[in-house]
Amino acid sequence: MNSNSLLHPSQLTPELFEAILQQLQEACQRFNTKAQPTRSLIIRDFWFLVEDGQSMLDLFVEPAPGHRGESPFPLPEQAVTLDECLPLHQFLLEDGCLDTFNDEVGVRVGSLGMEPPLRTIEHFASAKGQLVTLKTWTKRQGRDRFTVYLDDVLTDVTSPSLRLKDGTEVFEIPLSAVKFAQALLSQPKSAKANAQKAPKESKRARGKA
Repeated sequence: MNSNSLLHPSQLTPELFEAILQQLQEACQRFNTKAQPTRSLIIRDFWFLVEDGQSMLDLFVEPAPGHRGESPFPLPEQAVTLDECLPLHQFLLEDGCLDTFNDEVGVRVGSLGMEPPLRTIEHFASAKGQLVTLKTWTKRQGRDRFTVYLDDVLTDVTSPSLRLKDGTEVFEIPLSAVKFAQALLSQPKSAKANAQKAPKESKRARGKA
């Protein structure tokens, strides 16, 4: 694998993306075995991007066996601390699993945060009804970036897909077509502007929280 081919995210293919993710996850398993951290960690996803002219590899880490819950947003006890990230970061640098990348590629290891990435069917199922942002490998309906509501997850055995709502428009995207997705905790300004406004109350009626 030519490291120079990975200097820009647009050059990644779905097959290469999955191969890199598996490589990183296997390295994280070696970390759990050798370093024996307080709790085992897994690399849930990664994002390769160019930020301010610098190529960056962002790794999203969570406690094993992974996020389990009805909401995509991690609970406080699921947050991975900086003290947990630093040993894993050092291990990955020494393990050799990052040799695929050019030496100028920066690596950041961090927790999911409040806009967690969505990858598996289970991740997306927990985000039903939530606003999500996603990027597809190729353009669909003239675009490859979407900020929409996740209406449903269609778990067809051979080809699971996402049913999305953008205003009154409803459409489906195969899960395999999604390059990267995140659940959004807050609505963008455009969504707020289009939301139905509640009747105004007087200040006297509202009182203080």
